[in-house]
Amino acid sequence: MGNMSAPVRHMLESLAVEVAEAPPISRRTVELGTLHSPEGVCLPYKLNMGNFLEGLERGADTIVTMCGAGKCRFGFYGAVQQTALAKGREVAFCSLDTERLLPDMYRFLRRAAPAAGRLAVAGSIALAVKKLRALDALNDAKNYFGPRADAPQRIIDLCEYGAGEIALADSFAEVNYSRDLIAGVMGSYCRADAPQPPRVALVGEFYVLLEPYANHWIENALIRQGVEVKKFVRAGGWAYAKTLLQTFGLFNEEREYLEQARPYFSHHVGGDGLKSVGTSLWSARQGYDGIIHAFPFGCMPEIVAQYALKNIVADYGLPLLTLSIDEHASDVGIATRLEAFVDCIKRKKNVT
Repeated sequence: MGNMSAPVRHMLESLAVEVAEAPPISRRTVELGTLHSPEGVCLPYKLNMGNFLEGLERGADTIVTMCGAGKCRFGFYGAVQQTALAKGREVAFCSLDTERLLPDMYRFLRRAAPAAGRLAVAGSIALAVKKLRALDALNDAKNYFGPRADAPQRIIDLCEYGAGEIALADSFAEVNYSRDLIAGVMGSYCRADAPQPPRVALVGEFYVLLEPYANHWIENALIRQGVEVKKFVRAGGWAYAKTLLQTFGLFNEEREYLEQARPYFSHHVGGDGLKSVGTSLWSARQGYDGIIHAFPFGCMPEIVAQYALKNIVADYGLPLLTLSIDEHASDVGIATRLEAFVDCIKRKKNVT
């Protein structure tokens, strides 16, 4: 899922766990996952199934996944996928509950790496979370500097290079060094007198926003068109909140976004629906120029959130682009809609 796999792989390998990583998502992944999934299930389920099957082809004998997202069907996906994958195969299946992520992850790593000590396991988890947060920072820098640079693609390439460096870092100091170095180089390509570009808030479902293949590289497409992107779903921020803050009672996602979403939303509807509304309202109040709402086709929490989003953009006079994505969506179709949306924003701001 995006850049998440590299730090997780490095964490497992640092504990001497052999990893059979699935290849990057491709058209074959989509077709394989769709073939072995119920027709009406959402795109993330199908892509995960494709990942699992391609990982098994590479020799994996254990699959690790996550489950649990309140009222979202994601809470049942692990059990359903385990049943489907068990037909005719010898495969172990481990589901980590997102509400008990730190203890579940710790127990799994202790079983997978019995020779590793407790401190080594705890340290590997902490370093993985640190890397994910550094990747968040790098992505934020790309989204800020990209539309202000003469060659946005250079910023995008730098971000990819920096992500590889951070993934291979062996200490907190190395992570900080790579993050600061790459972000600094990005800034050096930014024009000091660059005008404020149009700002767009990117909200929606967790998986679709984090996996570039699933969202058809929305962020990079917007950067190339001179648009600053603010994405509210971030892998590192989520992992930090779910492992450390939530474990010690320092974070409650529902309480935080419920306050932010009022008066347009007053209930948690599962998944990221509440967060989509809360962050959209925050963006409208902060003067953003448009909102893009991306989610898998048929995603119940995001469909419920959509009604509140329509009221928010109507009250604040903002353009809203809704992208409901399934396996039939094409790069060309998404790119065409993005170009029309950006053109609408720029006309409204009188910029070219």
